[in-house]
Amino acid sequence: MEQAPADSRCEAAVGDVPRYTDLPLPAYAFLPGTDPHPTADPRGHSYRRPPPEHPWRPPAGWADCTAYLYGCDLFNRGYFWEAHEAWESLWMGCRRDSTQARYLQGLIQAANSLLKYRMGRRRAVERLRMEVLRHLAVVPDNFMGLRVQCWARSLDASLRAPERRPYPALRLSSYL
Repeated sequence: MEQAPADSRCEAAVGDVPRYTDLPLPAYAFLPGTDPHPTADPRGHSYRRPPPEHPWRPPAGWADCTAYLYGCDLFNRGYFWEAHEAWESLWMGCRRDSTQARYLQGLIQAANSLLKYRMGRRRAVERLRMEVLRHLAVVPDNFMGLRVQCWARSLDASLRAPERRPYPALRLSSYL
């Protein structure tokens, strides 16, 4: 397995990005092979917690969608596995050929790519980077509060050189 460099903390350019929810952050950002599995291990931060139920919401309702906003909070603070889980519950309720499904799949793959970077799996990062770009290429630029194409370009640059460039935070327009 490829090893990540010692300084692979992969920090976000969060700066002044607000929290979008008041939900507590997990005790740790899960890293497979290192930490207790959040839901399967009795020591996991979400062990025996029932999975949240998130009914489908149309894209226009994003500002009231706690799961979406919490996923953004998690992603912005480096909880990539947890962000993936939050968004996946929403993605499951989408029609697979919808713009919303493609957008959420792009976010899920972005979180997964950064998780793979932390795990030292550079080839997986590259494969997922291409998936992110493919999914987000069909999404309008201002979608669910995000300037998608600008963010995708910044993420692409970050994933090409993650040891030199922080990943871009999800800055949702109506919250800034």
